[in-house]
Amino acid sequence: MFWLSTLLTKKKYNRPLVIFSGSNNHKQTTIFGFGLVLDETMPSVVVTDGDEAMREAVRVVFPRATHRLCGWHFEKNVTSNVKDAALRARFNRWLYADIAVNEFLTEWSQAVEEFSLQDSLWANQVFGKKEMWANAYLRDKFCAGIRTTSRCEGINSVAKNFLQSKHGMLELVQNLELMVRDYRNNELLVQFRSIDSVPVMTTSLESLERCAASVYTHAIFGDVRNEIVGVASVNLVRLQRSLTTKIYTMDEYGQPGREIVVLYDKNMGRMKCGCNFWNKYGYPCKHMFFVMKHEHLPNIPNRLVLKRWTKNAKALEAYEEKIDVGADQACLLHHGALHSACHWLFFLGSQKYDLFQMAMKGIRNLCAHLEGYVATEDNVFSTKGDGVIRDPVAVRTKGAPKSRNCRGRKRRCTECRNPGHTKRRYPRKKTSHGMEMEDGCTTGFDSDALEEIKMFNHMEEVS
Repeated sequence: MFWLSTLLTKKKYNRPLVIFSGSNNHKQTTIFGFGLVLDETMPSVVVTDGDEAMREAVRVVFPRATHRLCGWHFEKNVTSNVKDAALRARFNRWLYADIAVNEFLTEWSQAVEEFSLQDSLWANQVFGKKEMWANAYLRDKFCAGIRTTSRCEGINSVAKNFLQSKHGMLELVQNLELMVRDYRNNELLVQFRSIDSVPVMTTSLESLERCAASVYTHAIFGDVRNEIVGVASVNLVRLQRSLTTKIYTMDEYGQPGREIVVLYDKNMGRMKCGCNFWNKYGYPCKHMFFVMKHEHLPNIPNRLVLKRWTKNAKALEAYEEKIDVGADQACLLHHGALHSACHWLFFLGSQKYDLFQMAMKGIRNLCAHLEGYVATEDNVFSTKGDGVIRDPVAVRTKGAPKSRNCRGRKRRCTECRNPGHTKRRYPRKKTSHGMEMEDGCTTGFDSDALEEIKMFNHMEEVS
């Protein structure tokens, strides 16, 4: 799960700077990379603040993407337009509660009658965008817990302190590297704590809880344990069989009329719940844990463990896939992958002196082994091209050209109103009497006075 932020613009090259950021396996904000946009790929989910122009742009440019409104901006909009506290509570329920679409529509119709919203323009507009904010329509969309744009805004706020429009490509890369240093350090710390420590078991389903603690990171384990605790509120209504599949029908304490169905195939190890909790959050819900309890399962089925929430989400075997690119580009990709993989090695090796010696010895042995291997290859270090990354070509900004009214007017003289000079810089010429007169400007005399001066000059020449 990642989101894009293009609020910052690299003005020197007139290209938007895109920040690839998202949520890691510890539910922290992490930055995957940066790029100056040359081409764009359609995202699957777009979260915006509700701007109408942005909504239309997303509809046209990303027609197949799920457009979700920022929860914080939506609540702010509700607070400014709804004065009734009871109605605001309804909107808060519709925004976050896990309800079905038909249940939402029924509650909306009741609210329209109760609060007389038939003629409310704002309410009708909000209902027209219900697929973008109501949780009933978004409950099966995996967004890694992202409901607001606050993380993107936070990253942009930090990035503005490191970037300037006059920076070239070298300064851009160096400053971005400084910016992400703290993000990487925080991620290394929580990863070390997740591996080096074990949470205290507190539930009666100790085997399932211990399995979750060994698989998930500490941040995700806290949420998973809440679902294990929630098993106490689940009641079995009936159990049916269909070939190898068991059909569990259950309800929750305090909600006897709301039935939830869970399908479980023991042979395939598959489990599916009608609440769509797993599809949205990526870990089992309390209904699934109830089935595990009823089936006496000691561990969570592997099919229900999403790797992106596990401790080994960034395991080195993730780099086994071979990328079909050119030799030069593959070399750069391999260098970046090795550099990222070594961050964890550096962190572990620096904790104690014994670990440091072990890491240094392993690095020396590995380097010697690789040197002996590449020595038998011909031209192993040869690369095509000069290997220099140059600044991109500046491009013209896209959009409507400036209108004539915005192009600026030429400066004119305040005396004669003609362009090309100012009052202080008149082009001057001398008269026959040595008087300086402005060429192209009036001298401050009216036409009659100028005629008298010319006649006086003519009489002096005759005499």
